[in-house]
Amino acid sequence: MTFHFKLPIVALLLFTALSLSASDLALSNPILFKEEINGVSRLYAQVTVHWNNAWHNEKNHDAAWLFFKFLRKDGNGYSHAYFLPGTAQVIENYGPLVDGVEVKAASDQTGLFVFPTRTFRGSIKAKIQVQIDQAKLGRFNPQAGKLNAYGMEMVYIPSGSFTLGDPSERARHYSSFFTSDDKGEPASLYKIESEEAIIPIGAGKGKLFYRSQNQYRGDQEGELGSKFPKGFKAFYVMKYEPTQGLYADFLNSLGKTQSQLRVNFGGKGYYSHRGSIYIDKDHYAAKHPSRPNNFMGWDDAMALADWSGLRPMTELEFTKACRGPEKPIATQYPWGSASKANVDRIVNLEDNLVLQNGWTEAQLEDKNRETFGASYYWVMDLAGSLWERVISVGHPIGRAFEGSHGDGRISYYGYATNEDWPKGDTERGGFGYRGGGYYTHGQPYNEYNPYSPIAYRPYGAWAGGDRTEAYGGRFARTAEE
Repeated sequence: MTFHFKLPIVALLLFTALSLSASDLALSNPILFKEEINGVSRLYAQVTVHWNNAWHNEKNHDAAWLFFKFLRKDGNGYSHAYFLPGTAQVIENYGPLVDGVEVKAASDQTGLFVFPTRTFRGSIKAKIQVQIDQAKLGRFNPQAGKLNAYGMEMVYIPSGSFTLGDPSERARHYSSFFTSDDKGEPASLYKIESEEAIIPIGAGKGKLFYRSQNQYRGDQEGELGSKFPKGFKAFYVMKYEPTQGLYADFLNSLGKTQSQLRVNFGGKGYYSHRGSIYIDKDHYAAKHPSRPNNFMGWDDAMALADWSGLRPMTELEFTKACRGPEKPIATQYPWGSASKANVDRIVNLEDNLVLQNGWTEAQLEDKNRETFGASYYWVMDLAGSLWERVISVGHPIGRAFEGSHGDGRISYYGYATNEDWPKGDTERGGFGYRGGGYYTHGQPYNEYNPYSPIAYRPYGAWAGGDRTEAYGGRFARTAEE
C-alpha cells in the first residue's frame, strides 16, 4: 500500500538543504510549502528519510530522530523549527515496509521519531510532513532563511528492571555498583525496579554503594531523586556515536560567536589522531564524515545535545542500554560475553571505525553480537570506540540531573541552556566516563582500554578532560508511552 497526501499549495518556497548523511541515515533536500486559506498562512515541511538495517523484533526497535532548522541567510545562526501538535505524518512510503512505518512527534514539538511498527528487518524509506509552528519563530521571517533537516539513528530501550554491577571482585576494584550490607560490604548486585523510587547511596544496609579510592570514582554518598533517569523507564539512545559529519553540520548552523567556542579542531594532534573536520571559506566540512566525533569536550557535547533536542544519558541508563535484563556475568562487556577476542568492529590503520572480514550490519543477530560489538539492544560501540561521557551518580551536580531535554536552541555563546545539566570542562563535577576509548594505533590494551566491561567505573565521576582523541559522547531522549 502506498499512502498519498495532497495539500492545496499557493506558493512553494524554494528552500533546500544539502543531503545529510550520518551513519547510514540519509535525508533528502527538505522542501517548505506555504498554504494560505482565508488569509491564514500555514507552513509545511517535507523530507524523505532513508536508512538501512532497520528492525522491529520481540525485544525492541530502532528509529530515526528528525528535526528542522532555518539557517539565516545573513549568517547569524539559526531558528529552530517547532511543529504544531498532531501534524506529523507519513505521506508516502517506499521500500519493503509500506504498511508499517509510523511517525511520532515529541510532545515539546522539537523533533519526531520515525520507526517500524511491526516485525521487520531491512531498509526504510518514507516521506514525512509536518506543519511548522510559525508563532514560535517569533520575529524571524522564514524567507530570510534556508530550511535544513537533520537526523540520527536511535534505538528504543524498553521499560523494565535490570541489574547494576558485576559479580567479580575485579569489577568491584574498579568501583562497580553493588547492594551494601550494614558495613558497606557487597551483599548482592543492585537491581533497578522503579523509575521514581528514591535510591540512597552509602555504606548502609540495602543502599546502592561502590568502592572509591579517589575523586575519579565518586563521593559514595547522597541519593538519586525521583526525577533522576534510572533506566527503568523506556528511553531512546543514539545507535552510534555522533559523527564528524554531524558535528560539521552543527557548526555550519551556528552564528559566528557560537561557532568560535564550539570549534573542536585545530589543536595539536587533531589531524594525526583521526580528526578530519576543517574549515574552507567559512564552511565546515569533514573529510571523513562517518567517523565518530572525537575531540569533543563536555560543553561541545552538551551544546550538540541541546541543539538536537536530546539529552545526556546517565550511568544507570548506560548499563541498561548495554545489558538489558540479562543476568550479569563476571567482567561482562556490552555484547554479553566476558571476551573481546572475536570483536570485528575496530578502528583500522586508516583511522576509520569499520567491520572487518566482510561483515555487514545486515548480518547482526543476537548470537553474534560480540562480532559487531553490539549491545543487548543492538546499540553499537558502547565499548571500544570513544569514552562515553555520562551523568555520574558520584557527584551532587550529577545527582541533581532531572532528565530535561534540549529545546533545539543554544545560548548566544554556544552553550547548552538546561539548568539541570552539568556545565563546564573545569572539573566542577557531575559527569564521568564509561566504556573505554581508543587512543592511538599500537597502544597496548589494558583492562578498560579500548574495551571496558560494562560495570567498570575507573573514571565514573571524573568531570575532567577537555578535547582529546578518545573522548566523545552519546545522547538519549525519554520515550513518551
